[in-house]
Amino acid sequence: MQFKFQNKNIHYKTEGCGEAVVLLHGFLENLSMWNRIALELSKSHKVIRLDFRGFGDSEELEEVYSIANFANYTHQLLKELKVTKYTLIGHSMGGYVATELCKIYPKEIEHLILFHSTTKADSESKKKDRDRAINAVYEKKSVYLKTAIPFLFPKQHQISCSIFIKKMIADAQLLNTNCIISAIKAMKNRNDNSKVVQGLNCRKTYLAGSLDPLLAINDLKEEAQNNHAKFIEIKDAGHMSHWENPDQVIEELKKVMV
Repeated sequence: MQFKFQNKNIHYKTEGCGEAVVLLHGFLENLSMWNRIALELSKSHKVIRLDFRGFGDSEELEEVYSIANFANYTHQLLKELKVTKYTLIGHSMGGYVATELCKIYPKEIEHLILFHSTTKADSESKKKDRDRAINAVYEKKSVYLKTAIPFLFPKQHQISCSIFIKKMIADAQLLNTNCIISAIKAMKNRNDNSKVVQGLNCRKTYLAGSLDPLLAINDLKEEAQNNHAKFIEIKDAGHMSHWENPDQVIEELKKVMV
């Protein structure tokens, strides 16, 4: 299905019925990353997922991307669907959008689940990494994608998850170069929402991979504790546990969403 935001089409799906759960995908991904999880959760919940602007089947915005912008049109979709209370699950970049929604519409969130994500802004070192990524995309997008995407998976999963890696690269090759760069800039310039999440008056959960190459699990454990959140470790998984260890992810989500 599609809805209009600033005269552009945004692609979304709804499945199941019951209490609402909103799924927000990560960088270089689209709503298909949630296929298996959405299938399971839709047995007990109304599952809503969308493609961020410029990703999947959503049209690009002409303006500069920002995490706040992603949050605003996500909320517009929920408003059109008449959803005023929901569980919010954000993967990586989607988690940044989730915390921004928490800042703008805190009373609507019943349960925030950060899935391989953080409330913190980029460190200065990470911002330099983002700048290098932007240069790499400018110079040769295809080389960047073939390097950056496999890096999200620990080496022991790169063979078993090769079908997902190839699909993710193929999907990302179709993205506009400016869309990729704009999303990287949006992540680099995002707000630190640690205090926002710390003060949230709702349930909070972190799911983190024990082998995540981007987010150190001990740092996330400490962050979860500081933010008064439940912490769940996904064993033998990197940054993409929805493909690396989907059974445990689904089992843990079902437990915390009861």
